[in-house]
Amino acid sequence: MKFIRKATEIVIIVLFFTMVAVVFLQVVARYVFNSPPSWSEELARYCQVWIIILASSICIRKGSHLAVDYISHRLTWKINRGIEIITNVLVVFYVAVVAIFGVRLMLAGQYQVSAAIQIKMSLIYLVFPLGGLLMLIEAVLKTVESVKKIFRKDKDFKTC
Repeated sequence: MKFIRKATEIVIIVLFFTMVAVVFLQVVARYVFNSPPSWSEELARYCQVWIIILASSICIRKGSHLAVDYISHRLTWKINRGIEIITNVLVVFYVAVVAIFGVRLMLAGQYQVSAAIQIKMSLIYLVFPLGGLLMLIEAVLKTVESVKKIFRKDKDFKTC
């Protein structure tokens, strides 16, 4: 799992660097040469989508997604753990749906070509099943961790 996590982080860094370089190139080409490349905006957009989907698995692992925790500090640790487990199970179901429908979208994209870059959209849509699988793994691990905390009676509660 360590290798997959590290590889995901490296891919995100490379995609971010690519996105920044392409946007910089587009700005320079537009304002200096008055002729931006037609493919730069599309490539930057696809890099951004890949970054967001792949980084979501990291957010699930670290528990850094947006959470509403107005009343969690007033509830008992058992209720908080129960809510955490229910939330994690719902996340597992959601990302499973993302992965399943991502495969369907990817298969449909093999007959489409992107407008400017002229690559198959299935390559772009690959991020949905891939990211869904990464998020699914992290969500299952997070759920197992939450269940273990109940049996250990770990009262150190941190919101999901």
